[in-house]
Amino acid sequence: MADGEVVERAECGCCGMLEECTMGYKGWVQERFGGVWVCSLCEEAIKDEQARLGVGVEVALRIHATFRETANAGPPIHIAQSILQLIKKIMSSTSSSPN
Repeated sequence: MADGEVVERAECGCCGMLEECTMGYKGWVQERFGGVWVCSLCEEAIKDEQARLGVGVEVALRIHATFRETANAGPPIHIAQSILQLIKKIMSSTSSSPN
């Protein structure tokens, strides 16, 4: 970080975590993630989804956001069921999309 750069706290659009960053970095992240600022942890999770599924940023962001919502929803059994439904949905949309 260069001297004189303004540091601000930004709230993650996925998990709500606050993280300090420069305005330049915040703008770069928002540009990369469709106007949404995401924290470093969510950014890594989204990049993992992209690599694992071979999808674009927007799809990976939606998948991660859905997982976060599901993870906060209830007991572990509900999470497992929701993950299975999500995988089935992804697989059906992938197999039906023209290449």
